[in-house]
Amino acid sequence: MPAFLLTTEFVQSEQTDTEAFLQSCENGNVHTACSPQGSPSGSSSDGERPDLSRGKRRTTSSHPRQSEHNISESDTDFEEEEEEEEEEEEEQENDQEAVGNGDEECQGDVDKPEFLSVTCGSATGTLQKDRFASGTSGKCIRTASKWLTPVEFAREDPVLANSSWKKSILCQGIPISDLIERRVLIPHSLLCRCRLCSKNKKDLMEQENDDYCAVCVRRGSLLCCDQCPRAFHTGCHLPTVDKGTLGEQWLCTYCVLTKSQGWRYTCDRSLTQALESCISDFMLECQYLLLQLYNADKDHIFFSDPCDTVTRYREFIKNPMWLDKVAEKLQDRQYSSVGQFVSDIHLIFKNCATFNRDNEFGQTGARLRQLFDEEFQHVFSVKN
Repeated sequence: MPAFLLTTEFVQSEQTDTEAFLQSCENGNVHTACSPQGSPSGSSSDGERPDLSRGKRRTTSSHPRQSEHNISESDTDFEEEEEEEEEEEEEQENDQEAVGNGDEECQGDVDKPEFLSVTCGSATGTLQKDRFASGTSGKCIRTASKWLTPVEFAREDPVLANSSWKKSILCQGIPISDLIERRVLIPHSLLCRCRLCSKNKKDLMEQENDDYCAVCVRRGSLLCCDQCPRAFHTGCHLPTVDKGTLGEQWLCTYCVLTKSQGWRYTCDRSLTQALESCISDFMLECQYLLLQLYNADKDHIFFSDPCDTVTRYREFIKNPMWLDKVAEKLQDRQYSSVGQFVSDIHLIFKNCATFNRDNEFGQTGARLRQLFDEEFQHVFSVKN
């Protein structure tokens, strides 16, 4: 076949894929990209922020995803950014008759995908749709370590730092500008007053942390880590958190472990030595490992007792085990050695392999078992 025909077919195929993705976005059927904490299992009206707590500082906020009738001053970082947003404002004014009230339109977006995977050169992140406001307002893109506005995210790759964020930020290869044009993403008015567009210090601080619990991936009253973007329900975090004992700052288990790795038990040990260790000396490591499994179990397959949801499960599995049960035993100090904790974790995935064999659930269990074993060797400094 002539080379030019191959090229033509490829371009046509690529265009078809792009159109299909955009259509899926508009219909709300696109696959939801998982946040660093996983895909959301709970639902909440778009535009509602959860209650957030930072240490003893409680902040409660809610904001519209956008309102075309809100009024305030607009701040921009670059002349190019200002020009782009002026164009967006004109487009929104032209569309107002067709769209109607901006808040009503946002309510219609409730069933649309919450997250979109995005890239900008070498930088990768997750865009949360109900945080999107403009290039310089609304920290809507979550990287591994922080929340960024689109302009800030575009600066993550030095090569593209000075390019237009609308063109350089891609979602499945599609520029953000196309998603804005198709109204998959709706920029806020230049005159918007909402908390996403506010320059108030308190409002900006509330954008530094996740809107979903890092364990159950649901909204609600969340306790925010002061070191990383993660947020947790007090009962979901390991260990559980007593609000009455909170100080001015609070660090999650992830950050406590990271900060302490420089001086905690840094010598290498054999697997046998690690398993025989007293669990009270390594409670932090075990809590971290369990949080990692919760976070990696996107569909909550291993959270609760499978006997409650799977017909005839106990006929095939004599000793069921699940993550919530392990968390309960860990919290109640029912384990005396690290090995006992590890045995229960392995039992979860052994049961999964026995019951599911090689189906998709069995494959998920095998993947999580591998993740656990790799993380265990890392945090316990197990020598190969």
